Amino acid sequence: MPAHYINGQFTNGVSKEVLEVRNPATEEVVDIVPRGTPEDAEAAVSAAKAAFDEWRRLSINTRAKLLHEVASQIRHHTEELVRLLTLEEGKPIPENEEELEWTATTFDYYAELARHERGRVLPSAEESQLNLVIKEPYGVAACIVPWNFPLLLMAWKVAPALAAGNTVVIKPSEMTPLSALYLAEHCFDGLPAGVVNVITGYGKEAGEPLVTHPDVAVIAFTGSLATGQRIASLGAPIMKKLHLELGARMPSSSPTTPTLKWRPKPWPTPR
Repeated sequence: MPAHYINGQFTNGVSKEVLEVRNPATEEVVDIVPRGTPEDAEAAVSAAKAAFDEWRRLSINTRAKLLHEVASQIRHHTEELVRLLTLEEGKPIPENEEELEWTATTFDYYAELARHERGRVLPSAEESQLNLVIKEPYGVAACIVPWNFPLLLMAWKVAPALAAGNTVVIKPSEMTPLSALYLAEHCFDGLPAGVVNVITGYGKEAGEPLVTHPDVAVIAFTGSLATGQRIASLGAPIMKKLHLELGARMPSSSPTTPTLKWRPKPWPTPR
């Protein structure tokens, strides 16, 4: 049974409960993973926070080298990752092979982008002055990932966060956690402990504690409009930095005049 990946180690966490990961084509159980709790989220955030100061101070050449190594390991383990994606997600093998190449390319891309996107020099009003804009990492970023492109949409969140000097906690979909955990074991293992953490579970029990945690500075989420609204409502009182990629379906009063009337909704009920 794959376990949470926290501070460079695998742990079953505090809960005795597990989640079944099923093959959507056959409904057979592929594997089981821990059903994460707020305590597991706390442990993951604490590990990421502790690793942040060292990670942000690494030279960009060192961080870039490590991210290129992640991409290299993804390509090396493509066959097994494609197999896991097909089992837990259900898409054909050729589509998953393409997703893996995009995933590896994403880490390569952001490894190089970070070399020249630290800031900029602005024109000075005085000859004796030098005006600089320096971009600094936020700290811990929570990356909440859906089931349909579980590795690519994870990479689009994790790779830029790491390249900029942030540390991350990944919460994959409860339907497709196996490929993310495999990535943690075989592709993220070269990173310093605590830089990348993965916890499994439902949104209400494992995802929402990340959203509300005071030490999580950024939330990156892809998923439904309803869950995005919930995240935004929880993050608003403490001005969380949000990156939301949401479903396009919105209620409307007429075909030409869309309206959006909503109340904060709970996380989807576990099946």
